[in-house]
Amino acid sequence: MEKLSNTALSDIVGRSVSFLFAKYDDKQKTATVDQDLRRLRQLLLRSGTIVEEADRRLVTNGAMLRQLKDMKDQMLRGYYVLDVVACRAALGGDGRKDGDDEASHRAFSMSIFNPAKRVRSPSGDPGFRAVAAFGAIRGVSSRELQEKVQSLEAMIGDAKEFVVFLTNCPPLYRQPYSAHLFMERCMFGRYMEKDRVMDFLLQVEPPGAPSPGVLPIVGPAHIGKSTLVEHVCNDERVRNHFSLISFYSQSSLEGEVLANLEANCLIKHQNGNAPRERQLVVIELLEDVNEETWNMMLSSESSISHGSSRIIVTSRSENIVKLGTTHALRLQCLTTEAYWYFFKMAAFGSNDPGEHPKLASLALEMASLMQGSFTFATIGAIVLRENFNTQSWHRAVTRVRDYMQKNVLVNKYHDDVQVTGQPRYSWSIVSQKPSQYFVLRDIYRSDKQNAPDIQFVDLLAGSHQPLGTYEILFWESRIPPYFKYVCKCEIRDM
Repeated sequence: MEKLSNTALSDIVGRSVSFLFAKYDDKQKTATVDQDLRRLRQLLLRSGTIVEEADRRLVTNGAMLRQLKDMKDQMLRGYYVLDVVACRAALGGDGRKDGDDEASHRAFSMSIFNPAKRVRSPSGDPGFRAVAAFGAIRGVSSRELQEKVQSLEAMIGDAKEFVVFLTNCPPLYRQPYSAHLFMERCMFGRYMEKDRVMDFLLQVEPPGAPSPGVLPIVGPAHIGKSTLVEHVCNDERVRNHFSLISFYSQSSLEGEVLANLEANCLIKHQNGNAPRERQLVVIELLEDVNEETWNMMLSSESSISHGSSRIIVTSRSENIVKLGTTHALRLQCLTTEAYWYFFKMAAFGSNDPGEHPKLASLALEMASLMQGSFTFATIGAIVLRENFNTQSWHRAVTRVRDYMQKNVLVNKYHDDVQVTGQPRYSWSIVSQKPSQYFVLRDIYRSDKQNAPDIQFVDLLAGSHQPLGTYEILFWESRIPPYFKYVCKCEIRDM
């Protein structure tokens, strides 16, 4: 009995010592994480100041643009980590407090589809896995947080020369501007792509180069191909370089178009000071074009046969890649961190997400449901801003999830707003008990100046409309080329 008692006492003492050491270690880790979070906030403020100042200036140096792009990427990843950790810490260790909404919890649930589980590591590898950490913070380990802090510190430390050179770049914006208002009116997240197109347009062709130079731009519907090209063509360097900038936008390139392409183009800009033979033609196609038709078009258009002229072809089809005289530019969806930053700024506007952790957690889940769509992000953000409360945002997350599931089952949904013959079913995403639902058909791009009176965002916000079939404004872009999308909408009672 004495030996057994000594053994039991020794085991109890050992467990107690281990518990005390573990508790001390947890406190040390928590203190370290708090320090890293404070340091991360400071670094994000500094990097944000540099990025904002660079966005207000005309930066043309290629090396500076690449460094700026890397800094923006690191900043976006840092904000993503900070937002995920802040939401978790504010809502409790498992992502919610007692009585919180189910959607708030799902925003941090163990799911491979959860963007909070797909934060990228500084090296670009899919790190930042959902790791059980310590205290109230889970999902981002202390090592990963330290790596983010260290990478930002190193980048800001290396940016001293960049800041000095930046002061020599001419300013574009003389007045202070709100970040969310600026983002609503400017292209977001295509810095390197724009730089690549600019290099192609402004480079001097060596003797014997293909005539004219052709750049294919490929990507899925509504990824931003037209927006990218429009912003490039609005750049003063491009306008000063070419005597004529013209656009051709149709489903195909055939028939009477071949006889005189220039007569079927929309002239966007003319410059009498540039050499006449230096022209830019932008061709936007929905369908494929075969090489025979393409060669016929080039041979019939002597005005663009010079080596100093350029052609940009955009399409959803990979088949246009073979038409290029240079490597094709393929547009992809924004990274998870960049898309979250865009949606967060659009949804919160001038409000600070840090002061509304429950709304931020709901916005995180909503962003994960939108599949990287700019259309969904802008439409959803408008509705959320007009209903800035937890109940409405919770209903919005639930309804958006139902919307996606419903339309996937009905027509194998994908992000192409111009799919014809396949109806979409929608309803208010913020009303407590929607009394109507909407059947959307035949969404098309409209060139009319006057938009329909009924807007899709109003229907989503709970605006009650008479039953029947109407043309409604599905979505209107706020940045060039200012596309309007109209559709037929049948309004029915629930």
